[in-house]
Amino acid sequence: MEDEEYQKFWKALSKSDSEPMAHSHFRAEGDVEFKSILFIPPTAPTDLYDNYHSRSADLKLYVRRVFISDEFEELVPKYLSFLKGIVDSDSLPLNVSREMLEQHSSLKTIKKKLVRKALDMIRKLAEGDDDEEDKEDKEEGEAEGEAEVKESKYDKFWKEYGKAIKLGVIEDSSNRTRLAKLLRFQTSKSGDKLTSLEKYVGRMKEGQKQIYYLAGNSMDEVKNSAFLERLLAKDLEVIFFTDPIDEYLMQNLTEFDDKKFANASKEDLKFDDKDDDEKAREKKVKEQFKDLTKWWKSTLTTEEVRSTPTKTISTRHEPLASALLRGCPSAVGPEERTILNPPLEKPRPARAHAREGREGREGADGDGRPTSQC
Repeated sequence: MEDEEYQKFWKALSKSDSEPMAHSHFRAEGDVEFKSILFIPPTAPTDLYDNYHSRSADLKLYVRRVFISDEFEELVPKYLSFLKGIVDSDSLPLNVSREMLEQHSSLKTIKKKLVRKALDMIRKLAEGDDDEEDKEDKEEGEAEGEAEVKESKYDKFWKEYGKAIKLGVIEDSSNRTRLAKLLRFQTSKSGDKLTSLEKYVGRMKEGQKQIYYLAGNSMDEVKNSAFLERLLAKDLEVIFFTDPIDEYLMQNLTEFDDKKFANASKEDLKFDDKDDDEKAREKKVKEQFKDLTKWWKSTLTTEEVRSTPTKTISTRHEPLASALLRGCPSAVGPEERTILNPPLEKPRPARAHAREGREGREGADGDGRPTSQC
């Protein structure tokens, strides 16, 4: 069939004048034989995610060219319910009830092959965009700044169905690897463009063993996060997560291409390229505040306090952090001093201030607490 014939068939099937994003026409042979044609609509249905669990794909099932139903929930999983098309099988029984047909073993085989073909269709759509992007990169600079970046076909697909692909990663463990290759994100090095996990891995520094990501409520929040600074200082690329579903995505997708995912906001984040100078600096800081941590652990009632090496999260907050450790409010500005020493709710008697002044001059040797030397 020619492309024009597929377009006419799509318009008759969908009863619209729009063109599909992609289509796949194939014949499956073996123990179960069937023919199918699948289309990706140009826009997602308005209720795709609102009625996600109760929605079924718009696939018409035929048995030996006899129409059976267009509401079979077992033909494709929920995350592919946006597909439209036709399935015609010669292996399914014809003179049985719909309930018996839904339990037929051949239907599971048909579902498995339909999912594979659908994901292959989406993969080809993504690979076509990747080839065009590589070609544009080679020609970059010739017409720089003359026109805006054109939205690619897969960018349009991701805008409409990206959340469905993420739901597939969460729900479909058997096809998780295939679906992970279809994921797209913005990163600290991709600018406004979307990038894949495969391209991220291809750009990883030598010796890097983890894929770093940072989650937030918006793109501005993650780009201005204090946790991002230490990774950018090491020239490490960070994936930005701003969709609420991304948290559940990371609970199910723990690695990609033998690379573990690492949350940049975690306290115990470790870097693979830590040099000897950084290790020596951490050891020096730990030794410098050894007495303070010892006193702090003995003062607190809990026994679960543990000593951890000091890490610089953001250089923007170093004066405040240093003052906190040294106990010197005079080292920071007025706003920070208010945070360190909030005003009391009730005024204290003058005799209490005088008593505290005498105790302060006598020192803190009585209760074992170190005095502040500012």
